[in-house]
Amino acid sequence: MVLFLFGVSHIQAQTECELALTLATDEFNAGHLYGIPAMLSDCLNKNQNDEWRQRAYLLLTETYLLLEDPIGAENSYLEVLRANPEYVTDPQRDPIDLVYLSKKFTATPIFEFYAMLGPNTSPIRVIHDVTIGGESQTKQSYKLRLGWQMGAGLNYNYNNNVTFSAGFSYVFTGFQHITNNLFGPNKDIVEFLDRQTWATLPLTVKYGDDEGKIRPYTYVGYSLNFLLRDKGILNVFNRDSRMSSTNGLGEELSSADNETPNLNLNSHRRRLNGSFLFGGGVKYKYKLDFFFVDLRYALGTKNIANTENRFNNYAEGLPYPYVDDDFRLDNLSISIGYVHPFYKPRKLKKPRTKSVFRFINRQRNATDQS
Repeated sequence: MVLFLFGVSHIQAQTECELALTLATDEFNAGHLYGIPAMLSDCLNKNQNDEWRQRAYLLLTETYLLLEDPIGAENSYLEVLRANPEYVTDPQRDPIDLVYLSKKFTATPIFEFYAMLGPNTSPIRVIHDVTIGGESQTKQSYKLRLGWQMGAGLNYNYNNNVTFSAGFSYVFTGFQHITNNLFGPNKDIVEFLDRQTWATLPLTVKYGDDEGKIRPYTYVGYSLNFLLRDKGILNVFNRDSRMSSTNGLGEELSSADNETPNLNLNSHRRRLNGSFLFGGGVKYKYKLDFFFVDLRYALGTKNIANTENRFNNYAEGLPYPYVDDDFRLDNLSISIGYVHPFYKPRKLKKPRTKSVFRFINRQRNATDQS
């Protein structure tokens, strides 16, 4: 019952304020300006919706302009932008003095928060091939495995098109290494599954469109990558007993004849790494926020194998038939994400009024020609 009465009271208050705004508009059109601020004062102190506040403060802005009260006009227009940070005047629709005033202000967000999530895969670029088998008979290959990443960060909008970004991400990557003929022609197959967990700090410079519902962008940057954990599993398959149709190498592998427990590979990896970033995507504007799809390629810059520990056993007393190549780990990722801009209505140090003068001159020229 209390909620019902509150709802009725709220609706009644909105109706009264809508009526007050209508009456104030009629007074404005009739040229009765001095009483308009008082007519709207009570409703402006109440919790009105943004659409109502935008219309009311626009009316007040125009009123103060006609009353030659620049302070009142500026304060009212700031409230217009607080109600609707993306409000834009139109010379074809609005009085030219209102358009001129609007060019002294902006609500463009300086900072934005973003969060993202998605899958990835990690191509391997071999720097130097290392094997413990016969060079002529041993065949090695890498396969892609699926990983995923999640991250968040801040954007700094240098202007309407250029954005600097700094973020933090957890990235889970992996790859598969397969060795054929390690112990002689047509002998065992050794499969190594490696999984990494990274903490990354991506820093990028982005250039993007600033108009429309759909806004493409592109960027470059650099990422500092710290390896938190690396674990692997080594499987040895007997070719004679496990041969089947195909696995991309001519075989399909079933259960391993020998499988290790999870191996801690931290000592076999360089913990601090880096990547050059190249990417792009599309932002979709929803109300005042954005959703986006992002495609990124990270080009690894360092050999992640620790060459000093290359031939160390992975566990005490267990010599496993695998050694790391020297290799760089790239990463191809696709993410979906969300951007929340922090709008900040403010007065510009340098008003952007040149476009208004150009519009006035065009209007004068059109009048003179007619």
